[in-house]
Amino acid sequence: MTVTLVAVAFALTIGQATGNQGGQSYAGTWIADFTGTTYVRLELEGPAAMLNGRIALGNIEVDKQGEVIKAEPAPRQLTPIFDVAPRTTTMAFSRKDGRDTDHFEMRLLGNDTAELLFIPSEADRKELVASGIPVPKPILLKKVSR
Repeated sequence: MTVTLVAVAFALTIGQATGNQGGQSYAGTWIADFTGTTYVRLELEGPAAMLNGRIALGNIEVDKQGEVIKAEPAPRQLTPIFDVAPRTTTMAFSRKDGRDTDHFEMRLLGNDTAELLFIPSEADRKELVASGIPVPKPILLKKVSR
């Protein structure tokens, strides 16, 4: 009987830790910094099933490999995100940028680090190629508050 209770308690603990990873690991304020300039601010809140948030993105310049080489500060005004789809280690979401919609994927690397990847539409990809601009590489995010 004692062995069974310990096994059940262990299973519940593992289940709770795994279940919390989706929303709780994402919830908080995430930033990306380039030479002292915060150029991405992502604020996420709520449990996994109801995760919502806002994002602010400063303009960036990338080199031929897609690495950030210049960044402007993220604006104070954050834009709401939508179509939030959290999974175990990744989360997809979108935001409106004028008449355009930008799509992103966030991948957890650890408790306080993640990567943010811009997912360009086919039209955006063609525009970037025509301009000689590579798609930016994933941006490293740090969680600064929970």
